[in-house]
Amino acid sequence: MKINNFKIFVLVIVTISLASCVTQSVSTITSVEFNESKNQTDYFVLPYGTVSLPGKWTKRDYKTVSRQQFFTNKDSIKIAIAFGRINNYEFNTDGKLKGYDFVRAYYEWDSNYFVETHGLKRLPIETDSINHHMIYRIYGKIDKGEFDTYFFIGERNGNINNYSISDTDKWTEKEKVEFLKSLFITKKNE
Repeated sequence: MKINNFKIFVLVIVTISLASCVTQSVSTITSVEFNESKNQTDYFVLPYGTVSLPGKWTKRDYKTVSRQQFFTNKDSIKIAIAFGRINNYEFNTDGKLKGYDFVRAYYEWDSNYFVETHGLKRLPIETDSINHHMIYRIYGKIDKGEFDTYFFIGERNGNINNYSISDTDKWTEKEKVEFLKSLFITKKNE
């Protein structure tokens, strides 16, 4: 355990050192590890973000354009995770939008794409201006059939966490919302 923590510490230091030397692009270090004693899958993309998924999740495909890493669990539930900086989006290249202002602008930008391009519907489910996050649903019929995905966007210290749960009837809406929130909101008693 100490060796793994030491390796992570060294990787973080190297990443920070390299990141400070580069002005236009940032090198990232990614890792996925199942922690059997905690029964959680830890995924990190340094220097942008980390997340602990409850249970065992298997890493699947990766979409380079959206920087989404996909995972599935034993129940075949599919989620996507993306981390990034707030100034890496066309609507916020100057980085002026921060906190909940960024989250709201991201929702408008992202959901409008689905509405205008694919004729889907959008529905804000939960907003939190204090903790800088929002959960929304994009749904409807598209060429390949039904589309029903729950999205979470959260901002913290200039970094964004973007999570989504794809079509599944194995979880209720409440379970999906609670799962997405649990990935971003840290528990104070741990």
